[in-house]
Amino acid sequence: MDGVIRHGVLFVGSAQGCACHRYACGGLVPVSWCVEHGDAACPAMDWHPGGGIRCAVLAHSRVAARVVDPV
Repeated sequence: MDGVIRHGVLFVGSAQGCACHRYACGGLVPVSWCVEHGDAACPAMDWHPGGGIRCAVLAHSRVAARVVDPV
């Protein structure tokens, strides 16, 4: 796929282990047949364009949350 991919961060749920494509920001692009995120589930998501400012801020905050303070 070329260009900007619009994807969303889930308001609720971890979204681990399904077929939806994930991004570094924590967002995903749901596939229609996914039980958790597909057409029938209609999950509440914070949609944003991939590679934009919102995407970069979310990705940075996810990385910062994983950093352990060595003190």
